[in-house]
Amino acid sequence: MPTWPGVKVTPMADSFLLDTSALMALTDAEPGSDRVRELVAQAIAGDIALHGCFVSLTEVQYSKTYDAGPALARQIIADLRRLPISWLHSDAASCAVAAEWKASHKISFADAFVVAAAIRVNAIVVHKDPEMAKLGGLIRQEALPFRGLPASAS
Repeated sequence: MPTWPGVKVTPMADSFLLDTSALMALTDAEPGSDRVRELVAQAIAGDIALHGCFVSLTEVQYSKTYDAGPALARQIIADLRRLPISWLHSDAASCAVAAEWKASHKISFADAFVVAAAIRVNAIVVHKDPEMAKLGGLIRQEALPFRGLPASAS
């Protein structure tokens, strides 16, 4: 298991981190939203730990602001914040880990922070992102259905 400077990680049997695409699947009722709702229900029951990264909130908000305006975007963010999701924010250690991933892999800036957050809490990244899927066995991940393709797990 990767280490996180200054943090002792106690893994749960199941710990999941929803990336931006998983959150958008939920908010937009896209394919895969049923799996995200299932994870939320399991988190409510206390059966799993559910996490999200600050950068995903930012991506959802700017995307929804662009598509539907700022009022609806703020409401969607408020709704997401009411879910049983532990939101992980950046600090010096997460910035360092994200920078290493960004420098070493062909991933976006946002995905680098998602990976850093998942490493921090030893979580499975749940996503619909072909770029994330390319990381294969480097991180634990569960791919939701991409457009027209079946889901897969690594």
